[in-house]
Amino acid sequence: MQNRVNAFILAAGLGTRLKPLTDHAPKCLIPIAGKPLLEYWVDALADLGVIGARVNTHSHADQVRRFIEDVRTSGRLDLSEFREPVLLGSAGTLAANPDFGDGADEVVLVYADNLSTLDLRGMLDFHRSHADPFTILLVETDNPRGCGIVGVDADGKVLSFEEKPEHPKGNLANGGIYIVDAAAYREIAEMRAFDLGFDVLPRFVGRMRGYRWNGYHRDIGTHAALERARHDAVRLFPSRRKLMGSKRKAVFLDRDGTLIEHVHYLSHPSQVRLVPEGAESVRRLREAGFACVLVTNQAAIGKGLITEDDLSVIHEEMNRQLSDRGAELDAIYHCPIAGSSSDRLAVEHPDRKPGPGMLLRAAAEHDLDLASSWMIGDMVSDVLAGRNAGCQGSILLKNGPESDAASMACASAFDLREATNLILGKETATR
Repeated sequence: MQNRVNAFILAAGLGTRLKPLTDHAPKCLIPIAGKPLLEYWVDALADLGVIGARVNTHSHADQVRRFIEDVRTSGRLDLSEFREPVLLGSAGTLAANPDFGDGADEVVLVYADNLSTLDLRGMLDFHRSHADPFTILLVETDNPRGCGIVGVDADGKVLSFEEKPEHPKGNLANGGIYIVDAAAYREIAEMRAFDLGFDVLPRFVGRMRGYRWNGYHRDIGTHAALERARHDAVRLFPSRRKLMGSKRKAVFLDRDGTLIEHVHYLSHPSQVRLVPEGAESVRRLREAGFACVLVTNQAAIGKGLITEDDLSVIHEEMNRQLSDRGAELDAIYHCPIAGSSSDRLAVEHPDRKPGPGMLLRAAAEHDLDLASSWMIGDMVSDVLAGRNAGCQGSILLKNGPESDAASMACASAFDLREATNLILGKETATR
């Protein structure tokens, strides 16, 4: 590459629609097929031959900072940080970095919350083939009211742009990737604007070209989009398929009412009784290649009804009963936080279900593939914990106190044996 290209990765958003995942991790580092979303763009920019790259940070900046240091140490990309204690907006970030385009011929601007197979080299070649200073990625959308809608002529020149129109005139949308000449970058910075979509792009209408991409491009803005992307990524990125093959799938099990009989604030090992199908189900799942991980809310500790030592003795008895029947768990995680709300949909602590913290920690510590894993429990909070962690599915037991699976849009089963049959049946069907 003769021309020098810099890149600015916009990654500082709060990701509020992805709570509770973003309560303890930045959106840009959420893993997809075992790889942080931001790393897909680092690899793409490194392959393009980008000289210098910068990423803006805000929420959980320390985690992104460690990621940046790892990238720099690897030598893949000269990546630096721009910290925003207060969010500046997409255009405001560029205004605060007016000299970033100096010494470059072009600057690539990337919204990091997209998973894409975009041919960046093809987009750069297209940008260099025309005389306009600005190239915008264009993708078709089925939600034109929620996007920036672009009108172009036969040569790709942008004739109109409207951010989130009430009455959209088409479905060709802003894909959130731009390539600008260095002079255009300086012009944007000098505008001192806040948002690229609302404030900047309309001012480049008539001197901007659209690069259409018909391949895969998904905004990871919601839990549904994230779940879809996690499944798609293994197919779209063959190298991830090979790596993910070394990870183990898991079944996460609630404790009370799922693996052992429910006892209100169980406090003594004499109260522990496996459900009749408990050991058999664990044994069958592990024989099928699943790790079996218990994840349990233990508000009794937070309320002072039992101690951590009491819980250890209780779990020793549960494990003994499993072992006597030829079964064992791979790991046990518990959250001692006592909730203050009766709303089981509310995440009061990342580790307390419906928060996904225990599942995410288990995945990291035991090299588990969440996108191939399941959650089983008798509470709505169990179902949501699995969903929030990115599991491929959750199963709500009908014998629990909250058995309305229809309202949760999830699978249901009468008991643990039926849930196990459902999981193993789906495994067989996909082979």
